[in-house]
Amino acid sequence: MWFPFRRAVQCRPRVDPGTATERLRAKYECFRELLGLNTECLEIMAELQQDLRYVLPRRDVVGGRVGQLFDKARQVVDALERLMGMDQSQLRAILDHQHDVVARFLAAEQEVVKRRLSAWLFELSMANVAEVGGKAAALGEVKNRLRLPVPDGYVITTEAYWQAFGLPLWQEIRDAIERVSPDEPEQLYECARKLQEMILQAPLPRAVEVAIVDRAKRLVGSEGLLAVRSSAVGEGPEGGPRSYAGQFLSLLNVPVGEATSAYRRVIASRFSERALAYRLFTGIAEVESPMAVLFLPVIRPKASGIMYTRDPSAPRSQHLWITSTWGLGLEIASGRMPADLFIVSRGRRVKVEECQLAEKTHQLLPADGPGLQRLPVAPDEARAASLSPEQLAELARCGALIEEHFGAPQDIEWAIDESGQLWILQTRPLAMGKGKRTLFGPRAKAVLLASGGRTVFPGQASGPACLIEHAAELRRVPAGSILIMRRASPEISQVVTRIRGLVAEVGNIAGHAAALLREFRVPSVFQMAGVIDKVKEGQWVSLDASGARLYEGQLWEREAEIAEVPERKAPQDPIHQQVLTLYLTDPAGHGFRPAGCRSLHDVLRYAHEKAVEAMFTVSDWMLEAAGQGAKELQTEAPLNLVVLDLGGGLQLADPSARKVTPEQIVSRPFRALWRGASRPDVSWKREMPASLGDLASVVASSLRPQEYAGRPLGGKSYLLVARDYMNLNARLAYHFSLVDACLTDEASLNYIAFRFVGGGSTAYRRSLRAQFVERVLIHYGFLCDRRGDLVNAWLRKAPPEQTEYCLDILGRLLACSSQLDMYMASPEVMRWYVEQFLRGNYRFDPNFTGSPDVRPLEGT
Repeated sequence: MWFPFRRAVQCRPRVDPGTATERLRAKYECFRELLGLNTECLEIMAELQQDLRYVLPRRDVVGGRVGQLFDKARQVVDALERLMGMDQSQLRAILDHQHDVVARFLAAEQEVVKRRLSAWLFELSMANVAEVGGKAAALGEVKNRLRLPVPDGYVITTEAYWQAFGLPLWQEIRDAIERVSPDEPEQLYECARKLQEMILQAPLPRAVEVAIVDRAKRLVGSEGLLAVRSSAVGEGPEGGPRSYAGQFLSLLNVPVGEATSAYRRVIASRFSERALAYRLFTGIAEVESPMAVLFLPVIRPKASGIMYTRDPSAPRSQHLWITSTWGLGLEIASGRMPADLFIVSRGRRVKVEECQLAEKTHQLLPADGPGLQRLPVAPDEARAASLSPEQLAELARCGALIEEHFGAPQDIEWAIDESGQLWILQTRPLAMGKGKRTLFGPRAKAVLLASGGRTVFPGQASGPACLIEHAAELRRVPAGSILIMRRASPEISQVVTRIRGLVAEVGNIAGHAAALLREFRVPSVFQMAGVIDKVKEGQWVSLDASGARLYEGQLWEREAEIAEVPERKAPQDPIHQQVLTLYLTDPAGHGFRPAGCRSLHDVLRYAHEKAVEAMFTVSDWMLEAAGQGAKELQTEAPLNLVVLDLGGGLQLADPSARKVTPEQIVSRPFRALWRGASRPDVSWKREMPASLGDLASVVASSLRPQEYAGRPLGGKSYLLVARDYMNLNARLAYHFSLVDACLTDEASLNYIAFRFVGGGSTAYRRSLRAQFVERVLIHYGFLCDRRGDLVNAWLRKAPPEQTEYCLDILGRLLACSSQLDMYMASPEVMRWYVEQFLRGNYRFDPNFTGSPDVRPLEGT
C-alpha cells in the first residue's frame, strides 16, 4: 500500500532548526511588508477613483499619485518574489508596460493649448457634445445637418470651464460636496451658497474673457444684446433618461459689456441647491457634467413655446403637442403663464385635432435695454390663437424631422419673431411614460427599512430586493434588482453591469468590491447594519445611496423603466483601464495568473492572493525543522501543539522556557481564536457512537492514508504567532485544520483563511460534517468553497471587531466539529447540528434550553 506521506518524509531536506526559524521569520516579514504596501496602494487607488469624479485625469493633478502607485506596486512584486522564492519578472514587465501607457496618456492630456475655448454654432454637431455640451451640440446638429432655422451663436466650451473653475477649484468643490447630505436642506443650502460664491469670485483667465467678449461683438456688435444659456454635458440628446431641465440659469437681454458676468452666473447655477441635489441623488459625477455656455442673439418673439413630438402619456400616438403664448414662453413649463395647446396630427397634411385657447392677458418681452418686461396683451389678441394654421404646419414639419433625425421623441423650444420667422432654440429627448419621478428625496410617507453605513457610490435606485448570503449565489441575481449582501466581495463583477443598486452589511470602501462599484457607477452602500434581516426576498425597495437609506417600495422609477437595466459602462481612459479597473475577480479561475493581469489593480490582487496562499501553505518540512526549536503548548485541549514566535507573539518571563501556556501567547488573532476554543461550554470530546457499524467505519478509515495530510494525523501541530498574525497547522485525531489569520486595527490588512478536511468516518458522513462547517461559516459572513469533505473558507478585510469575533466563532467551531462526522447520519441530522450551534448549544445537548450566547455580528 502506498502512503504519500512516507515518500514526502524521505525527500525532506535536513535543515538546521535555527535556519528554518529564520526563514519562517523572513517569510513573515516579507508577507507583512507586502500587506502594508498593498494597503497603501488600495488607499491611493480609492482616493484616485473618488477624485476622478471631480477632476480630469491630467498629469498636474494625478500624475504624482499615479507614479507613487507604480513605485509601490513594484515593491509589492519584489516582496512577493522574496516571499515565494520565485522569479516575478513577468509582473514587473506588465507594470512597466502599464506605466508607459499611462505616462503617454497624461503627457497628451497636458497639452491643453490645442483645445479651443470657444466655437461657432455653424462648426458644431453631436460629435462635439463633450466639448460644447448637449444643448449646443444638438442645436449645431439641427442647424448644420438638418438645415433647419437655428440662430447664429457661439459656445464657450467645457475646456474653458475646466481652465477657469474646474481645475483650479476642484479640491474645494470636492471637499464641499463630500460633506453634504442631499436630505439635509440647511447643509445643501450652505454648500450651494459657498460654491456659487466661490465661482463668482474666482479670477477668470484672460483667454476665456477674450473669447467671450470678442465673439459677442462679432455676433451682435458692441451695443447688441445676448441670450446666455447653459449647455452642460448630459443636457441634451446624449443625456438619456437624465434631465437637467430647469436646474440651470438662462439670462436674456444681456449687454455685451456684461457678457463675462453673465457667463459666471450661468456657471454658478451649476452649483444651485437643485442641481447639486440632482447630481447627488442620481450619481452623476462632477467630472461627467462640465458646463459649456451658449451665447445667442436676442430674438424679439411674436410667439414662442414648447413642442412635444409625441403625446408624453401615449408614446405610440401620432400626435404632436404644441403649447404657445405671446412673447417669451419662459414661464410656460412652470405653469405661471397661460398658454394655448394645439394637438396636431403628423403627416403630409397636418391637421389640428384639438385646440385649447388660454386667456393670455400679459406677455414677457425683451426690454429695450437689459432685462425683461411684462406688458399687457391687446384685448383682441388675449383670447386669439397665438399660432396660425400655417405656423402650426411648419412647426409640425420641423418637429417630425428632428424626431426622425435623433431617433426619439423630442421636447423642442421654439420662437417666431416679429417678421414671422420660426427659430428652433433647443431640442432634447422627451421624458416619456407614466408616473412621477422624485428627485429630492422620498415621499413623506415612505417607510424607512434601514439606514447608516458608508456610501460607496451615490445615487438613487428602486427595484426588487435580491438577498445574497454567499457569493456562490450571485448567479441567481436577476437583472434590475437591488442586491443586498452579507459581505461585498469582488465576485460581484458577475452582476455589476446588471443590478440597479447594492447594499452590503460588511464591506471595505477601499477594497476591490468598492472599486468595481465606483467604476461601474452603481449606487451602493457598505456597512449598513442588519439590513439583510429587515428585507424580504423580492420585496420592492428604494435605495438612496447618497443618504445611506433604504426605503420600502418603489420611489424613484417610472413605470416604463421598471424592466430596464441601467447602462453600466466603465470609464475608458488609460488610468481606469491600466490602473484602477479590476479584471481578475476569481482567484480560482484559469486566468488568475501573471499573464491575466491587465491592470495595476490586477497585479495587486494577484500578489495579495499568492502571498496569503504562500503563508497559508507553509511547507511541512520547514515547520518540522523549525519546530525542533519551538515551545510546547500546555493545554487540556487534545492538541499536540508546538509554538514558534515570529516576533511579538509571546510574552515570557523566561525566554528559555520550553513550555508556554495560552495566556503567554499575546498574538491578537490567536487570543481571539482561543477565547472561542476554550469556552467552558465548548467541548473537544465526543462519546463514541454505540453502533458497531459506526465504530468499524472509524477504525477502517483510520487505517487508510490521509489524502490531504502531508504527515500522519494525530502528530505534532504547529502554531506560528506574531503580534497581529497566526498560522495554526493542526493535524488532529482524524482530520486536518489550518487557520491563517491577520488581525490589526486596519481593516484592509485583516483576513482569516481556513481549511478543514478529513475525518474518521465514511466519506458520506465526512461530507455532511463539511456541510455543517460550511453552513456555520457562511452564516457568519465567510466565503466558502466546499468539495466533498474539504472546506476552504475566507473572511477578508473586515473591521477588527468583526474579524476578532469571527475568529472566536471559528475557535468554537474547531472544538465542536471534532469527531462530529461520526454523528452525521443524514442531512436532517446535519441541519440539526447547525441549528444547535447557531443557538449556542456547543455541547449539542438535546435538553438545551438556555438562550443563545452568540451576539449578532455587527452588520449581519
